[in-house]
Amino acid sequence: MQDGQGWRTRDTLVAGMMIGALSWAPQAVMAEQLQEETHVLEEMVVTSTGKSKLVDTPASISVVTATDLEQMGAKNVTEALERIPGVYNTTASNSSLSIRGTRSSMAGGPVILIDGVAQNYGNYRREELDIISVSQIERIEVLRSAGIAYGPGAARGVINIITKKNKDKKPVNGHIATSYGSWDTANVSAGVDGRLNQWDYLADVNHYRTDGYEEEELTRTAGLLKLGYNFSDRTRIGLRGNWVSLDNDTAYDMAKYQWQLDNYRRSIHFPKAENDPRLVWHNTKEQDSGIYAIDFAHNGPQLFVDGTLAYTHYNEVYFDTQDIYTSTSKARGDVDDRIQDTYTASLSGGYRLDFGALAYTPSVGLSVEDVDFTQRKSYPFDPLVSVASNRTAKAKADVDLAETITGFFWDNDLLLNERWGLKLGGRVDRVDMTFETKEPSRLNIEDTMWSWLVAPSYHFSPNANVYFSVGRNYWFPTPQYYYWAASYGSPNNRPEDLKPEESLTYEIGYKHHVSKALNIALTTYFMDTKDKFGGYYEGSSYMGQKNTGDAETYGVELELDGRPLSWLGYRVSGAWINAEWSSGTARIYEHPANTRVDANLDGYKVNGVPEFTSRIGLDFYPREGWKVSLDAITCGEYYLDYTNRLTYPSKTTFDASISYSWDKYKVWILAKNIFDEDVERALNSDGELTRAYGDPNTSYYVLDGLYVEAGISVKF
Repeated sequence: MQDGQGWRTRDTLVAGMMIGALSWAPQAVMAEQLQEETHVLEEMVVTSTGKSKLVDTPASISVVTATDLEQMGAKNVTEALERIPGVYNTTASNSSLSIRGTRSSMAGGPVILIDGVAQNYGNYRREELDIISVSQIERIEVLRSAGIAYGPGAARGVINIITKKNKDKKPVNGHIATSYGSWDTANVSAGVDGRLNQWDYLADVNHYRTDGYEEEELTRTAGLLKLGYNFSDRTRIGLRGNWVSLDNDTAYDMAKYQWQLDNYRRSIHFPKAENDPRLVWHNTKEQDSGIYAIDFAHNGPQLFVDGTLAYTHYNEVYFDTQDIYTSTSKARGDVDDRIQDTYTASLSGGYRLDFGALAYTPSVGLSVEDVDFTQRKSYPFDPLVSVASNRTAKAKADVDLAETITGFFWDNDLLLNERWGLKLGGRVDRVDMTFETKEPSRLNIEDTMWSWLVAPSYHFSPNANVYFSVGRNYWFPTPQYYYWAASYGSPNNRPEDLKPEESLTYEIGYKHHVSKALNIALTTYFMDTKDKFGGYYEGSSYMGQKNTGDAETYGVELELDGRPLSWLGYRVSGAWINAEWSSGTARIYEHPANTRVDANLDGYKVNGVPEFTSRIGLDFYPREGWKVSLDAITCGEYYLDYTNRLTYPSKTTFDASISYSWDKYKVWILAKNIFDEDVERALNSDGELTRAYGDPNTSYYVLDGLYVEAGISVKF
């Protein structure tokens, strides 16, 4: 294991050299040929009901490209996306994101898709973003607006991860890349792609491992294979499969508190308390997942059709070992074996009609998702585990979940005189869910949700668009919410009383590709959320998650980029979010007595939502082939508790990178958080103190510190 101080000295030296290079870069003159463009408004996006230019889409969508991912040296998807306006990390697990402050506790956030196939897992509907290999991503599209394309869950946003594909008609193209960084982090990827007559293919493998900032060892091996037959340049049928094997040791189920944070910040094993030397141990998970699909696509001058049949398999074995050394319970050190099989079918299409001055494109889509999930819990430290009666008593966490989601949408795009646009759409989703445990407890849940969207727009130039949109969509409660309501048995929080969160979103947007020097996307929005979820208590007893109240969120999102000079480019993005409760109650601890009371939430800011996030970046091109970048990333202050008494301060980190490209080769050095700023995700929703008149009993999830990496890639 590397000594932490040794890493810090070495990494700081490299970071200092990079900053020195930045001070020299602007003095140089670059070759006349611009190396690359920085704007993405001209790109086609698919995170909507049909493919369209990003500048023409009446919605707030951001795109992160493979070049962006390489430039920032993203180790995981979360790290890449938390720099998008309105997107922020909610834990240190690298698997929890929130968009526009919409997430609730112990539940999934936005809809996660890989090539259009949903990827939320288990009874908590967790995002498992760690299992996605960043090196195999072509681009990521993040939809923040109300939309009808992806059904229940879209009220919390949509993240569509699109994997790499064959790019040209050469018989063989290849690449290999490797990098090494802090915390013994190694990343190797290689692949080939090409086209032979009517056939195209791609094969890619990746291996990634790291000891992690907190000694959280992670190893991931991933493979991606695609094969397609092109009937013409417009029609293709393809097979694809990707599989991932991941092993991870994590410091959390138990967060660190202030004393542990001060003394064991980077330790995966740490004492339970200052006066309790028993060690909190790490948890371990082993994950295997795969997506196997058949795709069909036709994009003619008038008719367009897309269809997918997919099977997703996910298996996780989770070893909950953190309490082995801090508890005498026979149920300590339990093992969860979770298996999920998902079958997905989707078909959508439309027809472009031209009536002279009026262009009209109707489209329809149908999707069916069938989920089969099981969880089995075992107790290796229980000597009576083989006794049937004892096994039954301890099997409350055994779960059998079957869920079918059926959706249908109808979308209409109209364009008058190539300037005035109107998008009208509606969607209906039907959820049928059966949730069964071994207590025994069985729930049958049925619900129907109707979503809609209206979005007029005006194109005052071919590269500029102003739009207004209003839409309603939903977030359907995770199965675990229903299970808690059933198992705790409170008459005030029954499973049949749980409702989907309903969001009505108003949005005004402006997009303009002015020139290479200036590209702008500006969005303002207001979101009215009904039946928002929060934790429910009766006295000191937790009774699950309940529709707590209503909330109003409004904000501004900005993205600017450009290349005003041959040697200079820039990137600016940011979001201001104001999320407030308009009604509802929650249990809190009263200060300074530290006694439990129920509080009216009306008028308080929603806790955990940063007031603003921003990223400012400069790119310098001192010589042909050279690129030097510096970024400042800020996450604003946020309230920890329901009644806004405790705050976590604003934090700013700085990243820098230097790269050189020539012919088929590229080398780079990059550093993230170059000043080693201490950053955590802090939680204390009820404002609990350590004791009466004590200090805040806040829990902390530690995020990454200073990271330095060097790498090389070759294309052939």
